[in-house]
Amino acid sequence: MLTSFESDKQQILDRVDLVGLVSEHVALRQRGARWVGLCPFHAEKTPSFTVNPDMGIFKCFGCGKGGDIFTFVQDQEKVNFVEALEMLADRAGVELHRRGDANQGQADGASRMEISKANAWAAALFQRNLADPKLGESTRTYLDSRGLSPEIVAKFGVGLALNDSDLIPNAATKDGLAIQLLIDADIMRRSEHGNGRAYDTYRNRLMFPIRDMTKKIIGFGGRTLGDDAAKYLNSRQNALFDKSRSLYGIDLARESIVSTGRVIVVEGYTDCLAAHQAGFPETVATLGTALTLAHVDVLRRYCNQIILLFDSDQAGDAAAERAIKVSIPRCVNVRLAHIPEGQDPCSFLADHDKEMFADVLNAAIDALEFKWNLTQRRFNSESSESARREAVLDFLRVVAEGMSTGAVDAIQRGLLVNQVAHLLRMDRSEVNRLIAGLAPRRQQDDRLSEPGARAGSSRREMPVSGEQAAWTRLLEVLLSEPGAVPEIGALPDIERMTDERDRRLTTIALALKDQLGEFRLSDVLARCESPEDTQRAGVLARMGSERGNYVATAALAIERIQCAREHNELEHRKAALLGEGLEEKERTANLAAIYEAAKRRGQFAPRHASS
Repeated sequence: MLTSFESDKQQILDRVDLVGLVSEHVALRQRGARWVGLCPFHAEKTPSFTVNPDMGIFKCFGCGKGGDIFTFVQDQEKVNFVEALEMLADRAGVELHRRGDANQGQADGASRMEISKANAWAAALFQRNLADPKLGESTRTYLDSRGLSPEIVAKFGVGLALNDSDLIPNAATKDGLAIQLLIDADIMRRSEHGNGRAYDTYRNRLMFPIRDMTKKIIGFGGRTLGDDAAKYLNSRQNALFDKSRSLYGIDLARESIVSTGRVIVVEGYTDCLAAHQAGFPETVATLGTALTLAHVDVLRRYCNQIILLFDSDQAGDAAAERAIKVSIPRCVNVRLAHIPEGQDPCSFLADHDKEMFADVLNAAIDALEFKWNLTQRRFNSESSESARREAVLDFLRVVAEGMSTGAVDAIQRGLLVNQVAHLLRMDRSEVNRLIAGLAPRRQQDDRLSEPGARAGSSRREMPVSGEQAAWTRLLEVLLSEPGAVPEIGALPDIERMTDERDRRLTTIALALKDQLGEFRLSDVLARCESPEDTQRAGVLARMGSERGNYVATAALAIERIQCAREHNELEHRKAALLGEGLEEKERTANLAAIYEAAKRRGQFAPRHASS
C-alpha cells in the first residue's frame, strides 16, 4: 500500500503533464514519441534536451541532467524537494498530507511558495488602489497621457502603491498575513534606525508585477509618481526573485517570441506595455540592468534573434558592447535598433503608428557591425596614429572577451574571425593573432565553470564487474518494461549490489513487482526520496528502452547473477576445503567434485555483460 506521502506524489505525477510543464521554460518540438529543445540547464547550440511523456522523464544528452517533474522544478526553480512538491501540488490541485519532516532542509525565512502568495496578495491590493475611483484617478490620468489603454494596463496587472504607511500592514493584519512574510518578500522593509519599525517598500509608485514563465508573480517594479530620487525601484533579491535573470512581460510574450522567431528587448515597463499594445507582443523588458548571459539563456530557448532598442548613442554604445559579450558565447544573433529623436519606445509609439515602429526594428543591425561603426567614428575623430590604433584594439578587446569562453567552438570562432576581418579589411590570420593576444587570461577551472563548458562531457556510469553489470541490466528492464521480467525466486540478496542508488531502486521495483506484477515508472518515482534516485531511475529507464529486447536481456541478466552467486559459493567452498585439517585424499576428492559441478554449469565464471 502507498503511504499518504507516496499517494500525494503519485497524484501529482498523474495530473501534471511533463511536456506542458517543460514547455513553459523550453521551446519544445515533437519528434516522434519524444519532444526536443535547447537544454535550460546549460548553453548549447543544437537541441540535446529530450522529454519522454510516456515515461514521464526528461534527459539532456549534453549536460547529463534528467529526472521527472519534481527534479525539473528543483533544477529550474532552484528549490529543494519539499518546495518543488508544494509548487507542483498547487499546480495539480493536490492537498498534501504533511510528513513530520516536511519542513526539514528548508532555508531560514519564507519559502518561494510563501513569497509568491504574498506577492499575489500585494498585487491584488495595488490593482484595487488603481481601480479606486478617487485613490487611483490621477494615476489613471497619467497612464492615459502615456497612451496606455485601460485594457493593456489590466492585462499586465499594473497597480498603485499609495503614499499611506498604514495601508499594507492594516490590510495584512485583516487578511491574516504575517508582517515578517511581507518583509521576506520585500513588500515591506524594516527600518535600520530607531526601533526597527516595518514600513512599506513602495510608496506613491506605479506598480508593475513581474512574473515568471508560469505567470507566478516573483517581484515588483515601482515607478515613482512624485519627485523621489530613485525613479524606479525593484524588489530586492530573495528566494524567488533575481533581477539579473528576470524579464518583464516574458509570460505574455513567450508564445509570440516562438512564432515570430525574435524577441524585442526594451528598457522600461511602459515601453513594454506600449509595444504589446501596438501589436508587437514579442516584447520584453530588462529590469534596469543591461542584457545578461542569464537573460540570453532564457531567450535563446525560444528564438535566435534578439533586437535591443535604445534611445541614445551613448546607450547604444554600451548596449552594443554588452550584446557582443553575451551573444558570442551563446551563438545568438543580437541586433540593435535606435529610437530616433531621443524618444523612448513608449513616447515614440504615442506619436507614431506601428508601421514606423516596424521600420525602426527592420533597420536594426548586427551588434558587431554596430560597435564597429561607432569605433570608426572614434577612429576618424582621432588625430594621432596611436589613438586610432587604440580605438581598433578596444573593439578587438570586446570581441576577444566574448570569444574567450569555452562555449565558443572552432567553427564559431572561425566565422567570427572572418566577420571581423571583413569589417576591418584585414587578413584573417592577423585578426586571429590580435584576438588571441587580447583575450583575457583565465584559469582552467574558470573556463570549466562557464555554463556549457562541460557540455557533452558526461559519461555513462559503468559497473565495475560482470555481476554488477547484470544487476544494472536487470534494473533497466524492471524500470522500462517490468512485465518482461519473470518471477524472481532464487536471486541472491540485493545487498550484493555495490551501487547504493541502484540498490534502493531495485528494492522499490522488486517490491512493486511483487505487489502489482506490472507497474509504471511513475510508481517507482513516487517512492523515490531523493532527486538523485529520481534522476538515476529516469536514466536507467531510458537506457533500457533504447536497448530493447527486454525478455532476453532480463533472462541473461538473471542467469549471470545466479552464475555469479554459484561461482562465489564455489570459491568459498574451495577455500574451506583447501584449508588445514583435511587429508590429501579427501581434499582431492572434494576439489574434483567442485570442478565437476562448475563444468556442468558450462562455465566456471560468469561472462561479462556487454556494455
